[in-house]
Amino acid sequence: MKSFQSKQIPRVAAFLLCLIMLGTAVAGCGTKKTIQASTLAQPAAVKPGDTDHELSGSFRRSLWDFAFKTSGAALPADGDKNALYSPISLYYALAMLAEGSAGKTKEDLRKFMEVPGTTDLGKELRNLYALMLHEGESEEQIANAVWFKHDLGGNVGQSWLDQLANQFYASAFKVDFSDENTPSIMSQWVEQQTRGKIKPVIELDRDVLIVLMNTLYFKAEWDSLFLESENSKKPFFAPSGQVGGVTFMNKVFTLGTYLATDQFLASAIAMKNGSVDFILPKEGVTPESILANPALLKTIREETRQWAEVTFSVPKFTYRDKIDILEAMENLGLKRIVQGLPDFSVMLPGKDAEVGKITQEAFIDLNEKGVEAAAYTEIQVRDTSMEPDKIQKVEMNLDRPFIYVISDDAGVPLFVGVVNNPAAKD
Repeated sequence: MKSFQSKQIPRVAAFLLCLIMLGTAVAGCGTKKTIQASTLAQPAAVKPGDTDHELSGSFRRSLWDFAFKTSGAALPADGDKNALYSPISLYYALAMLAEGSAGKTKEDLRKFMEVPGTTDLGKELRNLYALMLHEGESEEQIANAVWFKHDLGGNVGQSWLDQLANQFYASAFKVDFSDENTPSIMSQWVEQQTRGKIKPVIELDRDVLIVLMNTLYFKAEWDSLFLESENSKKPFFAPSGQVGGVTFMNKVFTLGTYLATDQFLASAIAMKNGSVDFILPKEGVTPESILANPALLKTIREETRQWAEVTFSVPKFTYRDKIDILEAMENLGLKRIVQGLPDFSVMLPGKDAEVGKITQEAFIDLNEKGVEAAAYTEIQVRDTSMEPDKIQKVEMNLDRPFIYVISDDAGVPLFVGVVNNPAAKD
């Protein structure tokens, strides 16, 4: 059995239509604010089975390679602080940016994203969008949006906007970024898409032209629920010392699988949509040292696991995190690709522009019933024709810092997290 592989069950999805709404009233700060959409065509509704083909194996592998490559940078060591990152949410936002770029900028972004060869990125992500949508017993929702300056006129590439509508199912809005109500309106859109789990404080650059957004919401029950009556209180050994009175959920899985190496012990718990892989570093090994080694992470996914009776003792936890992606991934070359003199001519023909910010916020709640998680990624593209302001930049006893990975039935990495202290909320 391969690690990080989700169950192959039929998709049960009621696919959602991402609307581009002309004159849609959106409430913000207790008032009503009208958002006018662009003139691009209405995207078709996503329907069950509405894919040209299944997600290709090479593209699915590239998504995992992207997750392995970026997780170490996104989840740094910081004392008792917990961390959470969504590779898929960042991937969708970067893909919208990449499809708006040209020349070497597009080539470098595709390389950064581990896009294989001549892969049709938009087509693959269109298929993935359909595969990821679930309603009912398990919920999974992905949404994309592009917000652009109301007076850009013909400076926004229509072919790019059409692609965002037809392959990314993105809602498009014209807004006045100088209006003090606009950040609240944008924040409310994120709050609605994440079922109220994330309500970001959006701070817009002075010269912002376009804001790209992706949201991801995921909720699934365990295949076999933990019983609250089986919970126990015991200490968790955080980097700063022992934390007492932590609630642990306990369960024996008679037909479990595991992978043991000299660095870690790994085992998974199945959900009704996907699974959660827990990676427990050996004594003296930190989660960060494992995350910093993409090759080691790849073995976790690819190595065959052994069958065993696995006893889990998992701490309950809930927390949220915020990451400055542009700063965190500077050493991976992301800032160099999207700042300086990038070519965003497909998105903004005739305009000089660069990325000013890439941020991500995420939320997780893991308890006896299952997992609820949400993520939001934002990319701000700003005008560089004016001088910008300077920006300040076999027993899985999880009683010490550990890593977890959440994947779904589409077989893609939704969330990667580190728990250094389950009692910490933020």
